[in-house]
Amino acid sequence: MLVVCINCYNDMPILKQTVESVYSQVDRIIAVDGRYYDFPDRQPYSTDGTIEYLSGLDKVELVFSAGLFESDKRNVYMDMLNDGDTVLVLDGDEYIKGTISPLVGADIGLVYLGQRGGSYRRIATRFFKYRKGLRHNGIHFILEYGGRWFNNRRHAVNGFKEKNINTFRIHHLNQLRPRSRKEQKEIYKQSARSRESQFKIMPYE
Repeated sequence: MLVVCINCYNDMPILKQTVESVYSQVDRIIAVDGRYYDFPDRQPYSTDGTIEYLSGLDKVELVFSAGLFESDKRNVYMDMLNDGDTVLVLDGDEYIKGTISPLVGADIGLVYLGQRGGSYRRIATRFFKYRKGLRHNGIHFILEYGGRWFNNRRHAVNGFKEKNINTFRIHHLNQLRPRSRKEQKEIYKQSARSRESQFKIMPYE
C-alpha cells in the first residue's frame, strides 16, 4: 500500500496543494494535526480550516496529537502503518511534482528535496518501506530500527538498501506563508535545533 503521512498545524490554504499533489496517486493519507512542543502558539490544534478540510476527504485519516516533540508526533503516524507499506512523509507546506510508485527492491528511496535558491539535495528520510518497529528517534527526521540507524538524513546505512528516485521531487511552499507564521516557525526551529544538538545516535558497529 502507498501511504502519505503529513504533520500539519494551521497550514491552510497551502495544505490543499500538498494534498492535491498526492491524492490521486496514493491509497491512504494519514494527517496528524497538533502544535509541536515549544511551537509559539497557544492553540493545541488547527483553527484555520485545516481540520475541516481534511475531515471532508475520503482517503484522509485525521488524528490529533498536540504538545509533542517533533519525533514523537511523527511516531503517531508510524504506529498506524502496516508492514510492507511504501511511505512518503510530507509536511503541510510541501508538495510533490511527478509520479509516486511503490518502493521495490530497496528499504530507502533517495528523493530530491527542493531548497531555497532553486537547488536540490537528495534525502533519505522521506520515502521508505515500513517494517514493524521502525521509529523516528530524537532527531526529527532520523529513522531507527531496533535501536540502530535505519537511515540518516542523506542515505541508508548499515546494510539497508537504498535506491535513487527520479520520478518525483518534493518542493517547499513555506514562501507562501504569512510573515507571522514564518516567524513562528523560525522561533520553533531554533528551539528544535538546540534540543537535537544534544541527542546522540548509536550507529551499527
